[in-house]
Amino acid sequence: MTDLRRPWWTLTKTGAVLPPVLEAVVGAFGLVVQVMSLATQPVTPMSIVITVVALVLIVQGVADLVWWGREGRRARAQQG
Repeated sequence: MTDLRRPWWTLTKTGAVLPPVLEAVVGAFGLVVQVMSLATQPVTPMSIVITVVALVLIVQGVADLVWWGREGRRARAQQG
């Protein structure tokens, strides 16, 4: 098994930072908008689904950043 084997949730093969950061930012924005919406409207099944998807986006982006940041994986992947 290779040392750079990535978990299934990793988005990039090179350890690029931008895709997971964008994913986490979009998830955070969606979560903020959803919380503001839930403060003014009743809870519906769709609003629960949107909240869960926003949380998953945040977690996935952060997990990707953390995985690539450990043990110099990003540097090794970018070297070839």
